[in-house]
Amino acid sequence: MGLKRLLVAVALLVGFVTPALAQPFPRPVLQFTGQLIFGPTLIVGLTVVNWRDYSHSLFAESPKLPPCGLNTSASRTWVDIYNARGRMLYGFCDFADPSNLSQLFFSVPITERPRAVYVTLTDRLRHRIVVSNRVVIP
Repeated sequence: MGLKRLLVAVALLVGFVTPALAQPFPRPVLQFTGQLIFGPTLIVGLTVVNWRDYSHSLFAESPKLPPCGLNTSASRTWVDIYNARGRMLYGFCDFADPSNLSQLFFSVPITERPRAVYVTLTDRLRHRIVVSNRVVIP
C-alpha cells in the first residue's frame, strides 16, 4: 500500500509541475517605434507588440543562474538586439516584467545605422531561444 500511495503522489506532482516546465515561449513580434538623432548618435526605439504573451516567471530574478556583469540577480530571460548581419547592438539582462519588452532601444553612431534589426529572447533556465522578425530601420 505504501508504494502505491507514493506512486500516486509522484504522478500527481508531475502533473502539477509539467505545465510550468512547458511554459509557452512565443516568437517575439518586433516593431519599429521611432528614432532620435542626438549629435552623432542615432537612438532607435522598438517594441515587442506581443509582450503580453510572455509569462512573468520568464523575467524573474534568477540569482542561481550566471550573473550579468556585477548583477548577481539578473533576470531569467535576456533580450538582445542584433543588426541584420548578426552583430549584437545592445542587450538587456535585468527586465523584471514582460511589459519591459514594449520599450526596447539601442543607440549607434549615425554612420553605423543598421538597415534592419531583430531581437532574441534567451530563457537561460530552460535553454531556449526565440528570434523575432526583422524590422527595417528607416
